[in-house]
Amino acid sequence: MCGQRFEVRSDVIDATSWELQETISIRVVRGGWVLYEKPNFKGNKIALDEGDLEITCPFSPAEHQQNGHEEGAQNQPDGQTKPESERRFIIGSIRRVVRDYSVPEISLFPEEDAEGKKVVFRDTSDDARIFGQPIKANSVIVNAGLWLVYAHPSFQGTPRVLEVGGYSNPAAWGVDQPYVGSLHPLKIVNISMVIYDKPYFSGKSRTITGNMRDFMTRTDSQQTTFMYSVGSLKVLGGIWVGYEREGFRGHQYLLEEGEYHDWRVWGGNNSELRSARVIRAVGCRQKNTHGSLNRLSQSHAIPDVELFNYRTNTRSIHVVSGAWIAYSHVDFSGNQYILEKGFYNNCADWGSQDNRICSVQPILMLILYSEPDFKGECQVFDHNQEAVSEKLVTKSCRVSGGSWVIYEEKNYSGSLYVLSEGDYPNLSSMGCPSGFTICSVKTVPVTFTVPSISLFSLECLEGREITMDSEITSLVEEGFNNHVLSIRVDSGCWVICEHSNYRGRQFFLEPLEITNWLKFSSLQTVGSLFPVRQKRRVFRIKNSERGQFLSVQGGVDEMKSGRVVVSAQVEPMSDIWYYQDGLLKNKLISTMSLQVMGTIEPGAKAVLWSETRQPIQTWITQMKGLINSVTFPGMVLDVKGGKTYDKDHVVIMPESEERPSQQWVIELL
Repeated sequence: MCGQRFEVRSDVIDATSWELQETISIRVVRGGWVLYEKPNFKGNKIALDEGDLEITCPFSPAEHQQNGHEEGAQNQPDGQTKPESERRFIIGSIRRVVRDYSVPEISLFPEEDAEGKKVVFRDTSDDARIFGQPIKANSVIVNAGLWLVYAHPSFQGTPRVLEVGGYSNPAAWGVDQPYVGSLHPLKIVNISMVIYDKPYFSGKSRTITGNMRDFMTRTDSQQTTFMYSVGSLKVLGGIWVGYEREGFRGHQYLLEEGEYHDWRVWGGNNSELRSARVIRAVGCRQKNTHGSLNRLSQSHAIPDVELFNYRTNTRSIHVVSGAWIAYSHVDFSGNQYILEKGFYNNCADWGSQDNRICSVQPILMLILYSEPDFKGECQVFDHNQEAVSEKLVTKSCRVSGGSWVIYEEKNYSGSLYVLSEGDYPNLSSMGCPSGFTICSVKTVPVTFTVPSISLFSLECLEGREITMDSEITSLVEEGFNNHVLSIRVDSGCWVICEHSNYRGRQFFLEPLEITNWLKFSSLQTVGSLFPVRQKRRVFRIKNSERGQFLSVQGGVDEMKSGRVVVSAQVEPMSDIWYYQDGLLKNKLISTMSLQVMGTIEPGAKAVLWSETRQPIQTWITQMKGLINSVTFPGMVLDVKGGKTYDKDHVVIMPESEERPSQQWVIELL
């Protein structure tokens, strides 16, 4: 761990310019990472788990390295060896592939295209053989985590690195013989908290790595650090819930990564803190006394549930996804209760003595800190804020949900910068100049569309037109005229930058037409631009009229039928979808997408079909509204209806305001 240090907090598309020696050391502080042989995440790859390791030129064949060393020594004059600079370690690119504390899961299928009886693993297996024989895996689905898959037991041989997604045949995951003898998931394991018996991290200390029912007892007969109270603490990894009393009882306190120099910092009612447990973030539903089900938005806080025609008397809660905080009073005040994914049948389940819940909010979206490196005072945002408190001068921030736009002035005006999900330890890492003050923040809306933007050489969208669907680091270097007089954003959200390589002033653009770019921006040129990329999200698609979900009928074993219907009762995972490059795809099988078969006419049925079919059929939708066909303009997803046997089948129809069955709601998971 000596020499020049390269600290990586997010993906690196091209790392070939780094000057590295033949042998390097790597310390993975948090997360699961992959080193790629070539830029843009291509070529051979090496998975990195949390911890320290040392690597020597891994992308060159061993025999080539040995021969190269010997030949180099022979060819050099006077017996000199080959210069060290010619044998340097070259990394093509780096990607972070494990970001959270979710449970890894991989499914192995004996037949191609996810057919046959699957075998599921959620943790390390040094011997995955069944009756002494390796598992045959002609297809694989990785639902979570990053997996190292070995053909032999005890992790022998060269592993295949499999990321989240589907591998429909052996060639898809890079093997000739599809056998699995052992496998290991990479996952975040640095979950720990250090407690001190005195304020300001002094006195006796004790490290906690899991749920602890009582800090004041010895964990075993060898435990020498016994503490009568907790004066301060440091959360090194994970999200925790602290409790006032032993056995996870009493007042609750949300403890995120950071330092708490005394009980006032964690918002304690008093200095007592006796137990803690780890929470795993993975909306939220509440049932009132009459049994009606009210869904609370997953991405927005509710400062007063009565504003949504909901009583404050809550009998049970179903957390569908995410981690939430419920409060006993409005405006996020009073006693707080941390709610994770699962069912809470009564108030005792969520740690309360009564049924009163008046406000709720999701945990973690955008966090602003008053000092660099995520220190000092902090402020958490989970929705748009047109005026940030002037008391907090931001020096660092964390974006843990979606992408955000930060503005220099209130009401979303002035200079702005767009921040994608990740950590920003200082203003420079955000792209902001020194002295930049954040006065308002806005989240980038979730959209499911292929981005597209057009630049025009004349005003009023006239003259030479340049249409793009991906980032351009420099218009001049790409051979385009950077003198732009008007712009049309057709789809997606885009960031226009004053200079090349995304430097200078930024402009955040949603779908719109700018007939005079000079008047709009005061700039005569455009240096670079990029679409705001949104990470892959899985979701359910609910039909607004029926209240039922879009699903694949029959499950994996009957996937060849490809029937797509709306139904209340579905097979596991058959109603879970994701959006990829314009395609609507189902989690059950990654090689198929939603398409319309036969003659394209009103009432034509939508099915799952191979992506190799032409023309490629793409879709566009918002969180709520129509699901429009890009391939066939004017056509939208609908439900056939009527009284026949196939009344639940999904079809395409011309857009019509008179058909409420054309309205859909995306529910993120």
